[in-house]
Amino acid sequence: MASEYASAGKPAVFLEQHVDFPMGKRIGRWWAAYNSTAPAYLPLVMVDSGHRISSGSQNDFKATYRALVDAELARPPQGEINAYTRRVGSRMRIYARLRNAAGTALSASGNDAALHALVWEDAHVGVTNRTVRAAPWVGVSPDVTPGGEFTATLETSDLPSVNWSALHTVVVADYLPGPGPAYDMLQGAWAEPAALAADPQTVTLAFDANTLEDRTVPVRLVGPYVLNWTAVANVPWIAVAPDSGSISVQPALEVRSGMLSPGWQQGVVTFSASSEDGMSFAQTIAVSAFSGPRVVRVGTATAARGSTVSVPVEFSALGDENALSFSLAFDPAVLSSPSVSLGPDAGAAVLTTDTSQAAGGHLAASLVLPAGQAFDQGKLQLVVLSFRVAPEASGQAAEIIWADQPVARQITGVTGGALTATYLDGAVLLADAPIVRAPRRRLTPGGN
Repeated sequence: MASEYASAGKPAVFLEQHVDFPMGKRIGRWWAAYNSTAPAYLPLVMVDSGHRISSGSQNDFKATYRALVDAELARPPQGEINAYTRRVGSRMRIYARLRNAAGTALSASGNDAALHALVWEDAHVGVTNRTVRAAPWVGVSPDVTPGGEFTATLETSDLPSVNWSALHTVVVADYLPGPGPAYDMLQGAWAEPAALAADPQTVTLAFDANTLEDRTVPVRLVGPYVLNWTAVANVPWIAVAPDSGSISVQPALEVRSGMLSPGWQQGVVTFSASSEDGMSFAQTIAVSAFSGPRVVRVGTATAARGSTVSVPVEFSALGDENALSFSLAFDPAVLSSPSVSLGPDAGAAVLTTDTSQAAGGHLAASLVLPAGQAFDQGKLQLVVLSFRVAPEASGQAAEIIWADQPVARQITGVTGGALTATYLDGAVLLADAPIVRAPRRRLTPGGN
């Protein structure tokens, strides 16, 4: 069953204890739920902390046990647990944090609330391959009100002759809800190896040089509750606030746009964390920042008179733009029959075009991404313009310039605000028609 639930991605842990030599308080939870003087027969099966139990042989043991487990998995948790483990000599030390999400206060004196660390080894000792080696526990004290937190460090006794690489830990919290004698589990969680983690690990930001504004990025630090951390940035344009605290204090990175140089630059923030019992970790966040204007550019293309020409419209995006609208003006005596199509970098944008004023030398287009989405940062080819070049066109070039008729130029950000940009005109360069020369007649002596 352990393999079945693991392969299905269901959060269930199956553990075995010797009924004659139990560890911790787990077997007491089973007897509390049994609450009878009648004989009980092996196996004694408990799901959670006794909310559902079974004993004795079953016609279909797996079906009976699976029904108990599935019913428990359907229940919402009443607590949140973060837990970490660390080997200290021949003992396992467990750091646990419990947030009370139940609708009642938790305490050892009031409802026998407790945290349990179940340490097991992947080793075939009894019937299964998961035998419990230790089960330290601690009562919840003082009272933890709904929404409050309880932290505790648990430690096993010496664990001789174990394969440390095969040891695992799960931390559970339970209490006696009453009025019945059965205990109930608030939540259980895997205990990860002690470490410091930061999210995100990389940050990439782009700033409009025309309207510089500082940017703040929240950082989530996680690790054993006993850690304290400090932060140091290696460049002056990054600040961290606060720059130190306990692991429960969450910082934010501030990128100071006024201190950026044009173009790309990189910086690193290093978080160092330690504890009084000897742990020490470091984690870095790489920050890349770009400073420059948004640029919307009509490309330049070369075409022969009488041909069809394609001209790209390129967008140097900063990565926070959701929509783009514009109008272009051109000489209708040279360029006619305009059309607009999506470019290769338009993504999921919806294109709307207006060529109703093409005879007067105007066209308009708009691109809109789904709500909440943004164009990628960098140089993008959003649309492609197509024109028919007049066979009798004069001059060397036909300009395509930005206009605000029939649609005003506008760039809208993901949050709905208007954004600024620099607009650069383009042109179609007219290639000279080939010169046709009559073949020369070569005379030879003798009149031939």
